[in-house]
Amino acid sequence: MSQKKINSTNAVNELYLDERCTLNKVLKIIGKRWVAEILILIEQDISRFSRLKECLNGISDNVLSSVLNELVKSELVKKEIFQQIPLKVEYYITPGGADLTAVMHQLCNWGKQHIPYEIRIQPTKKGPTI
Repeated sequence: MSQKKINSTNAVNELYLDERCTLNKVLKIIGKRWVAEILILIEQDISRFSRLKECLNGISDNVLSSVLNELVKSELVKKEIFQQIPLKVEYYITPGGADLTAVMHQLCNWGKQHIPYEIRIQPTKKGPTI
Protein backbone atom coordinates (compact mmCIF):
# COMPACT_ATOMS: atom_id res chain seq x y z
CA MET A 1 0.00 0.00 0.00
CA SER A 2 1.44 3.38 -0.95
CA GLN A 3 1.73 6.21 1.51
CA LYS A 4 1.48 9.91 0.83
CA LYS A 5 4.74 11.79 0.56
CA ILE A 6 5.03 14.17 3.47
CA ASN A 7 6.13 17.03 1.24
CA SER A 8 3.61 16.38 -1.55
CA THR A 9 1.29 19.24 -2.45
CA ASN A 10 -1.76 17.31 -1.26
CA ALA A 11 -0.15 16.49 2.09
CA VAL A 12 0.94 20.10 2.59
CA ASN A 13 -2.54 21.35 1.69
CA GLU A 14 -4.11 18.84 4.05
CA LEU A 15 -1.90 19.95 6.94
CA TYR A 16 -2.63 23.59 6.15
CA LEU A 17 -6.38 22.99 6.12
CA ASP A 18 -6.26 20.92 9.32
CA GLU A 19 -4.46 23.74 11.11
CA ARG A 20 -6.88 26.39 9.89
CA CYS A 21 -10.23 24.61 9.75
CA THR A 22 -11.70 22.60 12.59
CA LEU A 23 -14.51 21.48 10.28
CA ASN A 24 -11.92 19.58 8.22
CA LYS A 25 -10.92 17.63 11.32
CA VAL A 26 -14.54 16.83 12.12
CA LEU A 27 -15.26 15.71 8.57
CA LYS A 28 -12.21 13.44 8.63
CA ILE A 29 -13.68 11.66 11.65
CA ILE A 30 -17.33 11.38 10.63
CA GLY A 31 -16.55 10.91 6.94
CA LYS A 32 -14.91 7.54 7.47
CA ARG A 33 -16.88 4.45 6.55
CA TRP A 34 -19.15 3.14 9.35
CA VAL A 35 -18.44 5.98 11.81
CA ALA A 36 -21.83 7.72 11.51
CA GLU A 37 -23.75 4.44 11.70
CA ILE A 38 -21.80 3.26 14.75
CA LEU A 39 -22.26 6.57 16.58
CA ILE A 40 -26.00 6.52 15.89
CA LEU A 41 -26.33 2.92 17.12
CA ILE A 42 -24.39 3.65 20.31
CA GLU A 43 -26.51 6.75 20.82
CA GLN A 44 -29.57 4.45 20.59
CA ASP A 45 -28.13 2.31 23.44
CA ILE A 46 -26.79 -0.51 21.29
CA SER A 47 -23.61 -0.80 23.31
CA ARG A 48 -22.22 -4.33 22.94
CA PHE A 49 -19.77 -5.29 20.18
CA SER A 50 -21.81 -8.32 19.06
CA ARG A 51 -25.02 -6.28 18.83
CA LEU A 52 -23.28 -3.53 16.85
CA LYS A 53 -21.92 -6.13 14.43
CA GLU A 54 -25.37 -7.64 14.08
CA CYS A 55 -26.84 -4.25 13.12
CA LEU A 56 -24.11 -3.35 10.62
CA ASN A 57 -24.51 -5.61 7.61
CA GLY A 58 -21.15 -6.31 5.98
CA ILE A 59 -18.75 -4.92 8.59
CA SER A 60 -15.87 -7.16 9.67
CA ASP A 61 -14.79 -7.67 13.28
CA ASN A 62 -11.46 -5.96 12.55
CA VAL A 63 -13.07 -2.90 10.98
CA LEU A 64 -15.65 -2.57 13.76
CA SER A 65 -12.93 -2.88 16.39
CA SER A 66 -10.74 -0.34 14.60
CA VAL A 67 -13.56 2.22 14.23
CA LEU A 68 -14.59 1.79 17.87
CA ASN A 69 -10.99 2.33 18.97
CA GLU A 70 -10.79 5.52 16.86
CA LEU A 71 -14.04 6.79 18.39
CA VAL A 72 -12.71 6.07 21.89
CA LYS A 73 -9.43 7.83 21.03
CA SER A 74 -11.42 10.83 19.71
CA GLU A 75 -13.40 10.83 22.99
CA LEU A 76 -16.73 10.49 21.19
CA VAL A 77 -17.34 7.08 22.75
CA LYS A 78 -16.39 5.66 26.15
CA LYS A 79 -15.35 2.04 26.46
CA GLU A 80 -16.17 0.22 29.69
CA ILE A 81 -14.56 -3.14 30.39
CA PHE A 82 -16.19 -5.36 32.99
CA GLN A 83 -13.74 -7.73 34.69
CA GLN A 84 -15.70 -10.94 34.44
CA ILE A 85 -15.47 -14.20 32.56
CA PRO A 86 -16.23 -14.04 29.73
CA LEU A 87 -14.96 -10.47 29.40
CA LYS A 88 -17.75 -7.95 28.86
CA VAL A 89 -17.18 -4.66 27.02
CA GLU A 90 -19.74 -1.93 26.47
CA TYR A 91 -19.55 1.36 24.59
CA TYR A 92 -21.32 4.56 25.58
CA ILE A 93 -21.72 7.88 23.85
CA THR A 94 -19.86 10.74 25.55
CA PRO A 95 -21.34 14.24 25.90
CA GLY A 96 -19.16 15.31 22.95
CA GLY A 97 -20.36 12.32 20.94
CA ALA A 98 -23.98 13.16 21.77
CA ASP A 99 -23.43 16.75 20.61
CA LEU A 100 -21.90 15.47 17.37
CA THR A 101 -24.75 13.03 16.69
CA ALA A 102 -27.24 15.87 17.17
CA VAL A 103 -25.38 17.83 14.48
CA MET A 104 -25.27 14.71 12.28
CA HIS A 105 -29.07 14.43 12.56
CA GLN A 106 -29.36 18.09 11.50
CA LEU A 107 -27.04 17.47 8.53
CA CYS A 108 -29.11 14.46 7.54
CA ASN A 109 -32.32 16.48 7.70
CA TRP A 110 -30.69 19.17 5.56
CA GLY A 111 -29.64 16.51 3.06
CA LYS A 112 -33.15 15.07 2.89
CA GLN A 113 -34.44 18.53 1.95
CA HIS A 114 -31.70 19.56 -0.48
CA ILE A 115 -30.04 16.50 -1.99
CA PRO A 116 -31.87 14.07 -4.27
CA TYR A 117 -31.59 10.56 -2.84
CA GLU A 118 -32.02 7.33 -4.75
CA ILE A 119 -32.31 4.05 -2.88
CA ARG A 120 -30.26 1.41 -4.69
CA ILE A 121 -29.77 -1.40 -2.18
CA GLN A 122 -32.23 -2.45 0.47
CA PRO A 123 -30.42 -3.38 3.73
CA THR A 124 -31.03 -6.90 4.93
CA LYS A 125 -30.39 -6.21 8.62
CA LYS A 126 -31.84 -3.51 10.78
CA GLY A 127 -29.41 -0.60 10.91
CA PRO A 128 -29.45 2.83 12.48
CA THR A 129 -32.17 5.32 11.65
CA ILE A 130 -30.85 8.78 11.06
